[in-house]
Amino acid sequence: MADTTHVFISYAHQDSIIAHAVRDQLTLLAQNGEGAPSLKCFLDTESIEPGQKFEPVIKASLEEADWLLVVFTGDQSVYCGYEIGMYSILKPHSDRPTNEKPVAWLHDVDKSRLPAVVNGYNTTLISRIANYLPEPPNELTQDARLWWNSSVGKLLRTICESKGLYTPDHRKNDPVQYQVDIAEAASKIASAFEAARQEDEESDTPVQAALELTVFPPFKGTDRKIPGQSALVGSSRAFEILGLNVPHSLTANEAPHVTWGELREALSRPERANIPWMDRLETNICLAAGLKKPQPDDVTFRGSGEDRRIYRAILNHHKLYKNGKRRFYILLVETFDRRFVGDPDTSLLLTALMLASRWRFTFFERWSETLKKYDSSRSDAEFLDECRQLEYNMEWIENEGVELGADDMDAMVKAFGSEHKARVERFYSDFYEAKEKMKRRLPPILESVTQQTRSEVQSAIVEFLTTIKDQNAEFIELCVRTFAQRIGANLD
Repeated sequence: MADTTHVFISYAHQDSIIAHAVRDQLTLLAQNGEGAPSLKCFLDTESIEPGQKFEPVIKASLEEADWLLVVFTGDQSVYCGYEIGMYSILKPHSDRPTNEKPVAWLHDVDKSRLPAVVNGYNTTLISRIANYLPEPPNELTQDARLWWNSSVGKLLRTICESKGLYTPDHRKNDPVQYQVDIAEAASKIASAFEAARQEDEESDTPVQAALELTVFPPFKGTDRKIPGQSALVGSSRAFEILGLNVPHSLTANEAPHVTWGELREALSRPERANIPWMDRLETNICLAAGLKKPQPDDVTFRGSGEDRRIYRAILNHHKLYKNGKRRFYILLVETFDRRFVGDPDTSLLLTALMLASRWRFTFFERWSETLKKYDSSRSDAEFLDECRQLEYNMEWIENEGVELGADDMDAMVKAFGSEHKARVERFYSDFYEAKEKMKRRLPPILESVTQQTRSEVQSAIVEFLTTIKDQNAEFIELCVRTFAQRIGANLD
């Protein structure tokens, strides 16, 4: 019997299916040749007992190994460098073929992705060059010939012939069967590489519009603003919702990206630089960085262009890196369709009543308290907070109206009836005129105020709310009476 062939298989544990396939196919070849006892394969999971020190066992196995086979699919074994280093010491290079140091890398990734430790060693690229062979193959088909001549087929022949483990002499009566056996083993090993890849990501397609914000140091939890140069990467869908056309970088293979400052500049309106949903998101990001509870993500915004849907920006994840970099993950989540089911006219009347009541409950029911929010008794910081809250509340109510279909003036006129057409149209025009008049009088960004600007802001807000208050009571009465008529209720 020829000398025993010792094969040491180095592999990452997630590639164990490949390591076992290599061992199994070499064992089958040995059985067809000198016999199974003439082959010894070392796999750490089977050859090292629990609680046993691994280094002495590995060293002893490497010392008697004739071949070191390294399996690589993208993740290197924890001990790969140690095993190759130890093997190179125990099996030094020599000009004599019998003392050569045979190390073979079996990999299915491009050679450029192999670790530096592979330099100078033989590599065997594994790929599906033909159909996998049926079991058992019994003839040298065209597919079998391809596997016989494949790189893994050639490696198997070299290993088997190095100590006479399995050679054509073992198949003198049927030389074709020798080729078929090698081809089958090569096919099985390549198939194992493919099987090991079943858990690999084939694609990564977000089902929701998402943004990823990277903020670089020295940003801390005490900061109140996100630096404008912070990088914002997003899906194409996210930027479409925001109305930005941000192309992919084909040369750098990068996702669409802008800076936080560029996004704010792109979304700013001529009359106002504040963007309520971004302001709330910024506040929550700063709170998250300081490990504080975020505010409710109840500030909504309307999709850009033809996208009339309403979204919320939800901060759902925060990562802090050792170098001080922070990464925040944001979802742009569409709100639920909240329109009432039933007759559209009656439903819109109820919607109008609800929205008008929302304005009353938020601003006018406790009118004196509302006015106090903007008077001289409040500090500058409290005054600015109330101004921002006013914007949040207005955006919320207006976007709620969009969700419920109240932004369609023609439909609303139809719901109230032609006899109220002029009044409904005037309600819309008066509201938007009063809102734009107020915003024209406000400073572009409410970050700080002087005594003069504070007085101007207070006057603009109070004038706007007073105008809306006078119309609100009248409109609620119109909603109630029209709705009662439609459902046949008697209010007298």
